[in-house]
Amino acid sequence: MTGKAQERAAVRSTTDRELSHAVIILLDRLRDDYGVGPGSHEIRVVSLGTQMALLDEATESALAKFPELGSQQQRALGRLIVDLQKTRMRIRTVRGGPGHVVQPAEFASAIRRLRCSESVAGLRKRICSEAATAAQLDRILLSEVHNGTWTALELNSSMRSDEVLSSSVLPLGFESAESRACETRSAVLAGPNGDVRPSGEVVRMLAAESYVVAPITVSTGVIGLVHGSRPSGDPVNVVVRDMLGAYARGFGTLFERAMLADRLGEQKNVIVQRLQQEAREAELLEHADVSFLEETSADQTSTLPGTSHNDLNSAALESLTTREREVFAFLARGASNAEIANELVISIFTVKTHVKKILRKLGAMNRSEAIYRYLAITGQR
Repeated sequence: MTGKAQERAAVRSTTDRELSHAVIILLDRLRDDYGVGPGSHEIRVVSLGTQMALLDEATESALAKFPELGSQQQRALGRLIVDLQKTRMRIRTVRGGPGHVVQPAEFASAIRRLRCSESVAGLRKRICSEAATAAQLDRILLSEVHNGTWTALELNSSMRSDEVLSSSVLPLGFESAESRACETRSAVLAGPNGDVRPSGEVVRMLAAESYVVAPITVSTGVIGLVHGSRPSGDPVNVVVRDMLGAYARGFGTLFERAMLADRLGEQKNVIVQRLQQEAREAELLEHADVSFLEETSADQTSTLPGTSHNDLNSAALESLTTREREVFAFLARGASNAEIANELVISIFTVKTHVKKILRKLGAMNRSEAIYRYLAITGQR
């Protein structure tokens, strides 16, 4: 490193420390005087880029507190809010817009793009890339949770695209970040300064010592996990944890909605297919040929020379179509038209048409007579 480069690095380091100290003082004042905003202990080990996001959070907390105060306290808090925003602008000017600042606008845009996906497949395709955008993360790992285990499904990385993802089934170990995320249904920060210790297997996949993990939750429970990390640049922190947690909750809601829409679409297709089938059957019944035997009563046919009554009844029974025999079988058991329609998945109108055909072919005046003739023909009377 040249002398000029070393001098610029030293100046920048000094400026960073001064700005960080200014942020800590402002947040301490906000917490001590008004009891709102993040504590200064939460930002001592994070970058200035993340401190900008925390300053935004502090400003929102102060504005929410503003209506509760008297006029004198409001003036004092107003001056403090101005100082918070001035410090934020100084950080942005000095750092030239850091690459890992979580922006609410980016988060909202990612959720809007997810909502445009109308199917489960569409959401599944976009979850990792949109999570990276929403929480400003370099690596996103999507996993499935099932029976006390979780399995990695997809790894999205802004650094490499040729990595091979391990498909091994991992247990939701005791006191692991993944287990706690599933139990509490909230995002967890794992790492040296996080909520729990990181897992070696996850550290290997995410290429970072610290990471965040958020559960994907639907009405029946946790169905998946989303991990995120930043192998380069600013490490993940509580802001990223909360942002990824909100993203995962939103995704879970959209996923469940899309899943229901997919199921409704499948049921609609089944109904359409059945209606088309019934329409074809009704058309066949409408154009079916009617024989002389069908139009002749049992008394008339029994007087035909050379033909016995039982022979004619047997012939009439054999003349029934396959569908008519199915209807007649239910009819013989005393089923109603509605019950027959439900069992055979046809309309009541179609059942009535079949029943009329059956009565005509058997020469019966009503259902009871048709059943009587059926029992007589089959020898069950």
